[in-house]
Amino acid sequence: MNFTQSEISHIIEMAWDDQTDFSHITKIYDIDEGDVKKIMKKNIKRKSYEIWRKRISQRSAQKTQLQGRIDA
Repeated sequence: MNFTQSEISHIIEMAWDDQTDFSHITKIYDIDEGDVKKIMKKNIKRKSYEIWRKRISQRSAQKTQLQGRIDA
């Protein structure tokens, strides 16, 4: 993973956006969710990373709940 600072900034921006899925970042930059997490951890403050991970976890749980309601 050799990205320019501009590309790293764009990946971080996309990861922070609640409307952007990891799959979209994967399509553009050919990296998986784990790579995005590594980029975030390395390039933002520790507390910001922890807040982001908490948001991502909650968002994932909400999606799972919504899918369960749709499938029922």
